[in-house]
Amino acid sequence: MNILFAHQYFPGQFDRLARHLLSTGDHQVKAFSITSKDGRDSPSIDGVEIIPFGGEVVTDRPPDHVLNGTEDFIRHAASLALAAEKLKQGGWYPDLIHVHTGWGVGAFLQDVFPRARFIKYCEWFYQNQGSDAGFLDQDRPIEARIMTSLLNLPILAELGRADRMIAPTAWQRSQFPPWLQPCIDIVPDGIDMEAFAPDGAACFTLKDGPILRAGDRIVTYVARGADPYRGFSQFIAALEALQQRDPKVEALIAGDRKVYYGAGAGTESHFHDVMRTARLDPARTHFLGRIDTQAYIKLLQVSAVHVYLTVPFVLSWSMLEAMATGCLVIGSDTQPVTEFITDQHNGRLCNFFDSVRLAELIKQALDSRQALSSLRAKARETIRQRWSLETAISRHMSVMQSALTDHQAD
Repeated sequence: MNILFAHQYFPGQFDRLARHLLSTGDHQVKAFSITSKDGRDSPSIDGVEIIPFGGEVVTDRPPDHVLNGTEDFIRHAASLALAAEKLKQGGWYPDLIHVHTGWGVGAFLQDVFPRARFIKYCEWFYQNQGSDAGFLDQDRPIEARIMTSLLNLPILAELGRADRMIAPTAWQRSQFPPWLQPCIDIVPDGIDMEAFAPDGAACFTLKDGPILRAGDRIVTYVARGADPYRGFSQFIAALEALQQRDPKVEALIAGDRKVYYGAGAGTESHFHDVMRTARLDPARTHFLGRIDTQAYIKLLQVSAVHVYLTVPFVLSWSMLEAMATGCLVIGSDTQPVTEFITDQHNGRLCNFFDSVRLAELIKQALDSRQALSSLRAKARETIRQRWSLETAISRHMSVMQSALTDHQAD
């Protein structure tokens, strides 16, 4: 079968599915991907032909123009359709097309391949209240609210031409309009439980030589950047209080210094604002920057307490991977987190803004590591049952078969 993926930064959420489809030897897989403009590194997948698109048409609108995002959507979607037409003229036709709807890049693909079946990945639908937009800033001007609502135009353009729709979590599905939600299946992205597994003998070697080991008093924090959306300032404040009380605690912090979501996106201003007043012990605070997958797994394996904070937004893989690795996760008491963590059952929960309480919970967890070992085991079992790679692939294949069966019945 010929299978096509369309994702602005392929592979993204399609990584595990694409690798599985290739491993069967039954499919030819191609993917559209745009050249990265924000520093993202998109790993290649052997056997998948990547077809670039985008950038053919430039705009003179400033980034803060109310129509900038809408114009980008139209330009990129049209660009991808033109690239798809060339693919079609070359004699290649997809049976099934998987599209990430977040940027609307596949909005015109059905005009090129009307007989293909489309599965649309529903990551997020933007709201002006009740989720991320108003969580950190309640007083948003009307221009900002209009720009947020306009972000849904490409998504709606995608969903109007979908044979099947999927979302990775119930929380993310709940952001979509009520009339759409019954049409969206929950299909996890999947986590490799063998790769993300506990290792009592794990060690993490720092660049300046020291080695941290599983069993040490290590607090870990992982995020793409130093982001207000991921509670960077709240974590640093809690760490400052913790270090003053605990002379042995070490902190491993993975991620770069940029903001990726919301105000200040693309800058390092938030990192510098937070660190300008933070009183941390530099000898025990290790900013790692971006790290490779193996180092990341080792970080989780040596973690005594893993902190994950988020506003009501897309849930990070890092929290679920930490749970799969058997970390004791202290998460924010926000909807994306509470879908997976129940306080004192498979982790701990804390108010997103309460850094004092967060420091207390970290200290309690460090002091009671053995007593809380059952929470670690239950965290891993939660992911095994709900988000394992096997579960994800099974659900993906079921949705694909359903889409193709409906096609045959047409």
